[in-house]
Formats: sequence, structure tokens, C-alpha cells
Amino acid sequence: MTHWTLLAALLGATLTGCGAGAEDTPGTPATAQNAAGSTYPNTDEGAKALMQALGTGNDPTLVQQLEPTTADYQAVFEGDVAAKAEQYYKAKLWNGSEVKIAAKPEQTDLKVFKATTEEIRSWSSAVAANFPGGYQQIGPHLKPGLTVYRWKYTEPGDDLGLAFEGLVNVNGRWVWVPKVWQVLES
Repeated sequence: MTHWTLLAALLGATLTGCGAGAEDTPGTPATAQNAAGSTYPNTDEGAKALMQALGTGNDPTLVQQLEPTTADYQAVFEGDVAAKAEQYYKAKLWNGSEVKIAAKPEQTDLKVFKATTEEIRSWSSAVAANFPGGYQQIGPHLKPGLTVYRWKYTEPGDDLGLAFEGLVNVNGRWVWVPKVWQVLES
């Protein structure tokens, strides 16, 4: 059994910060999904499974499937910030260069945190403890009703590791919009 298979079996005991499964985003057609959407449903368990798959680095196309469309940016961001975000991410992240998300071999633990748009906007103590401070700036520009995930690949017993954030399910699929506060700074 590989360490990733073992990790999947032990997820319930090792993850922190996640509660019951998330509901599908209202108004999102469940059938309009990319491969990441159909394989990884819009639930906490689906998000965790996707993060595990990304962490292996075994499927280089998986990250590319997380690239938002214009409709996805409009589903994540309010008003003109959607167009600004699309322009920013196309220039900085989705610009044809290879984008990687992968844990180091010794980073076998996955720590997952999540926050709703409303929790981000109110900047609850849990959000402040688990999300970068830039989310406080971007909170008012996120559409209501979303759940944003942050995760870390760590060595067993360690809190530090490779951290990622900005995984959101919209329009029946998972998209990745990391470091969203930089959209406002650009």
C-alpha cells in the first residue's frame, strides 16, 4: 500500500478544519463538469481527494483542468473584479507555462481548511488563523455562498509545509484562484 493510499484511508483522523460535506453551489448544473469536477464532487471529501491527487504530482494535466473560464471568474468575483481577475490570472498563472502543485515525498500529511464567503467577509477568528491576511481585503469582492479551501502538505507531526489556497467549486467544477488578494494589488 502506498503512503497516499494509506493517507486516504486515514483522512478522517488526520485532517483538521473541515466539517460536513458542502452542498452544490446554488444554480450550478451538476452535469457541466470537467474531469476534475466529475471525479472530485463538490463536497469536502471531493476537495480532499482532489488535493491528494494534486499532491502526488502524477497527473500534470490535473492542475490545468483547474483553470477558470470567463464564466467561472464571474461566479467567483463580484462586478468588475471578475474581469480584472481573469486578466491577472491569464498573465500571471495560466499563461502557457507549466503550473505544478505537488508535495515532497516526505510530506505525507494533508491539512485542509475551509471558509465560506460570509466567514471571510466577517473575518472570523478561524479564518484569520487559517487563511492569509489578504483574504480580508478580497472578501467583499467574492460572490456570496462560496466555500474556499486552503491546504498544506506537511511531514507527519509538522505544521509547516507546502501551502496552497484558492480552490473553489463553481459551475459544477473545481477551479483554482490562488493569492486572490493580488488581483486587487495588480
